[in-house]
Amino acid sequence: MVRRRMARQRSRSRRVRAIRVVERVALYAAVLAVLVVVLIPYAWMLSGSFKTSLEIQSADITDPKLAPRWIPRTFTLDNYRNVNRTVRILDYFMNSIAVSIGTMMLCLALSILAGYSLSRFEFKGKGPYVLSLLVTQMFPGILFLIPYFILFVYINKWTGIQLKNTYGGLILTYASFALPFSILMLRSFFATIPREIDEQAQIDGCTPVGALFRVIIPVARPGIAAVGIYAFIMSWNEILFASLLTGRETKTVAVGILEYITNQEARWAGMMAACIIVTIPVLVLFTLIQRHIVEGLVSGSVKG
Repeated sequence: MVRRRMARQRSRSRRVRAIRVVERVALYAAVLAVLVVVLIPYAWMLSGSFKTSLEIQSADITDPKLAPRWIPRTFTLDNYRNVNRTVRILDYFMNSIAVSIGTMMLCLALSILAGYSLSRFEFKGKGPYVLSLLVTQMFPGILFLIPYFILFVYINKWTGIQLKNTYGGLILTYASFALPFSILMLRSFFATIPREIDEQAQIDGCTPVGALFRVIIPVARPGIAAVGIYAFIMSWNEILFASLLTGRETKTVAVGILEYITNQEARWAGMMAACIIVTIPVLVLFTLIQRHIVEGLVSGSVKG
């Protein structure tokens, strides 16, 4: 009997190990597939940035001599040297930096206060307010394009404040789109932090606001980092509102990069080099705070 039980246990353990191996292999295969889908276009763009415009535009898959290839036939750095000559891409790059950082800071300032209030205090209208935040996520952004334009025109007419073609107008626009999700995410993250921490801070002499800034925010850095990178990337990649609400001096890189394509020609090599350059800030930001982003997303999804 003992031998049979031991044999059964061995058989079960083998099956469990085999299942775990299969699950791990399937997980790695899925991750690899996602990486391939994501990285191949970026790798092709990187390769194209070192090719000449002639090589890209004369590519022909029916001709072996002209077929597209990963390794450039003529390696060149001219696309990077001349990236700002035909298009003011570096000026647009700085505009995007200013708008994205401004949106991130405004979004963080408001969402931290709102998320903390929703997670710690009970007040009249709290339920409808949270529901309204959820409802806003159901509407497509293009629905608000013309209303925002008309709103900016009337604000300028009634108050003299110019919002169109300004950093401030674009920052307010992007913050209004990023805030609902940011508030909900930080509310969920703050809810995972025990209230005893607030109470202990107040016993030590902190006000509720003091407890937030001195105790809660340092603990909530992963969630705050996740919200910050979300607001930054949302404003960095947005093109629809930027194409309508910006002018020549405030145009963002997402819109300005389209200037490489004109009615006379399409400068694909220059565009690819510009795309590589403008992705650097996002890559650096992700690299620096990726651990906080993962912790923030996981922790914020545990409790809501």
